[in-house]
Amino acid sequence: MARGTLRCMSMRWLALTLVLSSSIGRADGVHATSDSQPTRTLVYVEALGKAGAYGVGVERPITPRLALGGAVSWIALRGQQIATVSPYLHATLVRRGNHALFGELGAVLVHSKIVSPVASWDGMSDTGGGGVAGLGWERGGKRFVFRAQGSVLVGEGGVAPWLGLAIGVKPGAFR
Repeated sequence: MARGTLRCMSMRWLALTLVLSSSIGRADGVHATSDSQPTRTLVYVEALGKAGAYGVGVERPITPRLALGGAVSWIALRGQQIATVSPYLHATLVRRGNHALFGELGAVLVHSKIVSPVASWDGMSDTGGGGVAGLGWERGGKRFVFRAQGSVLVGEGGVAPWLGLAIGVKPGAFR
């Protein structure tokens, strides 16, 4: 696969996540995480999150306490190209004011490719999957959200702990 093809795949996954989450969320109209605070679609960037070293994600509420989301990333490290897609379910467990305890459960799909540095070798690629479960803290407002999360990743290589940070914006809050 060429570098452009991996980017195209990541963009397709992000577009699919956006379309699916927005169509599911539209069925209920405006959602609320508390009695007085309506929520909107969240767009975020993360460091060491569900999508690996960094990621870009989107999350759409489907009920007052549940949201569907997805994060994607692409990175090249020492000749290895890694594309990651991670759809997940976000659940607000406890909310008090602007603070919330949340849990997330999802899947992780990773495609890795090593491009050949020589003509006699085609290189190699591999695709694998796994799961992610996490618990975190959120500080949210009308427009911006900050999250810190501890997760457990499970895959072909075993089980690993993971910590991540995310900063997001609710674009609909600026209207």
